[in-house]
Amino acid sequence: MAAEDGESFEVLAEQRLGRQGFHVKLDWGFEEGVYCAYVEFDDLASRVGFTAARRQAGEYCAVLKTQLARSARCSLGETEDASRSGDPGRRRDLELTYLTFPVLTADGQFHDDAMKEQFRLALMRAGQQWDQVQARADTQRHAGRQEAFRQRLGALLAGDAYAAVDAATKARLLDEVPPLAFPVRGIGP
Repeated sequence: MAAEDGESFEVLAEQRLGRQGFHVKLDWGFEEGVYCAYVEFDDLASRVGFTAARRQAGEYCAVLKTQLARSARCSLGETEDASRSGDPGRRRDLELTYLTFPVLTADGQFHDDAMKEQFRLALMRAGQQWDQVQARADTQRHAGRQEAFRQRLGALLAGDAYAAVDAATKARLLDEVPPLAFPVRGIGP
């Protein structure tokens, strides 16, 4: 980033979460003792679209805020969506791909070193929690696809084309084919 007078400045803490498509930053706010956390989702928006990326960034903000809230040294404000304008009839500004929320210190003073450490710890914990949330969502999505396939296969086997196939064979096909069509990914036994 560059300051208006041409000098460059750095944020207090930042981490690029490439796999998730987020760039998370902590910077000073506009008032003493107020920091600002940013979750940029530009990379993710280019992969999955603005709406899905914004939803995921909102979910990640909630996870990060949960981790930051574990400290008695600060309180957190509401998450703000930069893409929303004050006009309810206007669509989102798709150029503004970040969410922010204020982090207020308990004593109203800046404590940069302590806040950087707290933010890094919250990022680490949020990353672990996010991975768990995503793994559960992937498992549920996989199970849903497999079940939808199983139902379509059942409807196909119930049709006239398979009338000559006995019930035991149909049941075996319903049990064995969906896992073959949608194998479990990851590390096997």
